[in-house]
Amino acid sequence: MFSYPRLKRFKNYLIFAAGLGIVLLCLFLLVEILAHLTWHLSGAGEPPDSRKLEKVAALQQRVSQLKRQEWEGKENPEEKTASVQTSEPVSRSTPVDIKPLHSVAEWPLERGPDFHEAPMLKKLVEAGELPPVAQRLPENPLVIMPPEQMGPYGGTWARFATGPSDIGVFEARLAYDGFVRWGPMAQKVLPNLASHWEIQDEGRTYTFWLRKGVHWSDGRPFSVDDILFWYDHILNNADLTPSVPPEFQRDGETMRLEKLDDYTIRFQFKTPYGLFLKVLASGRGYEIVRSPAHYLKQYHIDFVPEERLEEMAREAGFDLWHQLYNDKAEWRNPEIPRLWPWIVKKPPPAQPAVFERNPYYWKVDPEGNQLPYIDHMTFGIYDPETINLKAINGEMGMQGRHLQFSNYPLFMEHSSKRGYRVFHWISGGGGDSAVSLNLNHRDPVLKKIFHDRRFRIALSYAINREEINEIGFFSVGKPRQMAPPPASPFYSPEYESAYIEYDPDKANQLLDEMGLAKRNKDGIRLRPDGKPLQLRIEMSSVFLSTPVFEMIAGYWTDVGVKSQLKLEARQIFYTRKSAVMHDVGVWGSADELIPVMDPRWFFPYSTESIQGINYARWYLTNGKRGETPPPKIQKCIELYRQIERTPDETEQIRLFHEIIELNRENLWVIGVLGDIPSVFLVKDTFRNVPKVAVSGWVFRAPGNTAPECYAIETRGLGDKGTRR
Repeated sequence: MFSYPRLKRFKNYLIFAAGLGIVLLCLFLLVEILAHLTWHLSGAGEPPDSRKLEKVAALQQRVSQLKRQEWEGKENPEEKTASVQTSEPVSRSTPVDIKPLHSVAEWPLERGPDFHEAPMLKKLVEAGELPPVAQRLPENPLVIMPPEQMGPYGGTWARFATGPSDIGVFEARLAYDGFVRWGPMAQKVLPNLASHWEIQDEGRTYTFWLRKGVHWSDGRPFSVDDILFWYDHILNNADLTPSVPPEFQRDGETMRLEKLDDYTIRFQFKTPYGLFLKVLASGRGYEIVRSPAHYLKQYHIDFVPEERLEEMAREAGFDLWHQLYNDKAEWRNPEIPRLWPWIVKKPPPAQPAVFERNPYYWKVDPEGNQLPYIDHMTFGIYDPETINLKAINGEMGMQGRHLQFSNYPLFMEHSSKRGYRVFHWISGGGGDSAVSLNLNHRDPVLKKIFHDRRFRIALSYAINREEINEIGFFSVGKPRQMAPPPASPFYSPEYESAYIEYDPDKANQLLDEMGLAKRNKDGIRLRPDGKPLQLRIEMSSVFLSTPVFEMIAGYWTDVGVKSQLKLEARQIFYTRKSAVMHDVGVWGSADELIPVMDPRWFFPYSTESIQGINYARWYLTNGKRGETPPPKIQKCIELYRQIERTPDETEQIRLFHEIIELNRENLWVIGVLGDIPSVFLVKDTFRNVPKVAVSGWVFRAPGNTAPECYAIETRGLGDKGTRR
């Protein structure tokens, strides 16, 4: 029997629970009402225009042809082993040729400091709070030739992110300011902080000439000394860099840096490194120039007594000095000086987070107008579904990140009424997703099955790609393996089309030949040890094409390989992958347009190579860790090491085709679909955003299209003159 006080407490708990339930129900209903209201306002309930959908496949084919033409017209790659000057001065009389893509040039020194600035900065100069623009720009600023028009200044670029860490891609995707950059079509590497460079000694030595007089965003000068600070005190500090990235070493030896003068630096490698320039363009270049020595020295143990630094760390809530250092170097710190076009003004938890133009940014347009044109960039934080609703409703400025292809018909249908355009950029990837069996599986029976190429080929034949394309991608895509796309000089039609026809009879035949003919009463094949053959397809919740992989699990089950999809939080997915606990892993492409930059799907190149994590560890540690790969995978590794050693691009392509042929033969990774355009929504008021460019992480899109020259038309859509 309950005592009266206990009964009374129990009654109070019930009342509280009931009240809480009512509150939660009201909140749920409110969210649903707002969601449906937003959906209604977006016009999402209206039927899609099928004519617009029909245009997409033809458009993707056309842009691929254009990209291929650019590659075929590329200059002799051997010429790039000599001194390289890829931009020419622009004179005042040079007309701005309206092209679909931006280009770069050098500021003619004879024109002198004939520069102009944004109105918001001019006010600060007039108030004595900022030096004149000529004193803020370098002697030789980089000239960005906009594809459409010069200016106007002003406006706010609205973007959306899923969380604070997601905003952190700003440095890679929107600033993208390192030594060099990829061009908008990923056709060649362009000057950036480095005005020119020289490659010598068969690719062992790289010398870069930096722009003279570049300033950090606080007005302090940027020079080679900042790069040496990064090299001596960050890259070679075990607390800050426990393991030197492989891109900065050859044959186990870290590269050496030599200061020739304040604006000239030399990188030297033990053995030839033919890919280093591309490596700098693909992200490592901005890592080298993100560390202002004058600011970060005050938090580094090489410059502050250890006792004092540890005390500072504790006061800031950290246990170790390098935790404090990393916090101060983090993008969210509004105090750290940057070289970016926009710098953090209001970091999260501010909603929205705000970036503001950098008054010391070191680029101009052909008339000497300091870039960027846009004053501010904001990031609102929402879940992916809400971001897509806001996209449909025309609330973002320019963005492709987090757009769900399942909403593509809605984007196309409602673009005109909501004031935005839908641009179809060329995907740099070889496919939508890579399906990878774990060749390092802990279960020896499954491991043996996975290593039989007939099993992998059978699973590929079992997939009905045409049905997936129709249901999941509106028939826009194309069935293919995870091969370089047709626009790539690495393209292989044989690998692209290998084992992609839907043929469950052939799949069953191969599985029977392997000795997997016995089945249980449910039709599931039995392993050699008598257990049912079951697979779990694991994928991170960041992927939005879940129904596609439910279909794949069904196809495999139909041929007697019981399969189920397991959706996991990204952290859990990575933990299980690192521990090689997965049966089958799924991840996206790695920009196979230029596969030498990240060949994760062609051999176990990194810990992102889900098909062979322990083989990748063996490769990365030169055999000290991990598991020895079978001979054919070792052959791929040796071919890639030859590619790394040659600066001759023609030879790189020839050698990689040998790797591709080994993949065609063995199918270590299963592809599904490709040739799906990367969709970007662009507000009608935005200018200088190309209708077609190459999209991909390796190329840091949209950073490869010079977002600093994007502009927002504020004086009427028909007025496109230069603004100041």
